[in-house]
Amino acid sequence: MIRINLVPQKRKRSAGGPAPARAVRSETSAGGGSGVATAVLMLLGWAALAGAGWYLLSIEEEAGLAVRGKAAAVSKEVNAIRAVIDEAGQAARREEIKRQEIAIEKLKSKQRTPAFVMYELAMILTDPAQGGGVTKDEEKYNRNKAADPQSVINERWDPSGLWLTSVKEEAGRLTIEGAARDAADLSEFTRRLRASVWFGDITHPDYERVNDTRPDQAAQRHLTWKLDVEVRRWN
Repeated sequence: MIRINLVPQKRKRSAGGPAPARAVRSETSAGGGSGVATAVLMLLGWAALAGAGWYLLSIEEEAGLAVRGKAAAVSKEVNAIRAVIDEAGQAARREEIKRQEIAIEKLKSKQRTPAFVMYELAMILTDPAQGGGVTKDEEKYNRNKAADPQSVINERWDPSGLWLTSVKEEAGRLTIEGAARDAADLSEFTRRLRASVWFGDITHPDYERVNDTRPDQAAQRHLTWKLDVEVRRWN
């Protein structure tokens, strides 16, 4: 007769039973360590890249600063050279302008003619009844009258009491010498010179009395005088 044992029997542990579980755990542990190592390596790589990038940027910035500094130095040197060139050019232009002005003045001096100035002097010494008189610069004349009431011209002056003995021109000025019947005639002559459009600054006339004992009419003209006057225009 066959007997069947219905009581469960405890399974005996075999020497190789638990090995698979440990192997699984070992593999799991090994897999986790590999991931951490990979992450660490990646972080180190990123850090290295960041450091290299920062280093490259710093080098580039230093190079840029050096280039800008060199460019500024070169620009400054160029500006200095340009200033020297400009100054030399301006000096040359000034010299050229000066030479041209001198040449123009020489031409003008050659073109000057005393005809109009002498005509004005002749008209001043001509009786108004005969068409004589002074060519007034009205603005200057009014200014002179405002500054000195004695500058007013005597329209009824008789110019026969004054005459000229010498007229010389030098450097745009006339040296006039002559004689007069009295100081009043000389004063009227200088007033007319000051009012004329042809003349400018005038010096105070030097004069002296002449002791003339001749028994003729010429002996009555007892003043000799001399003055300098600027010529404002020649034609």
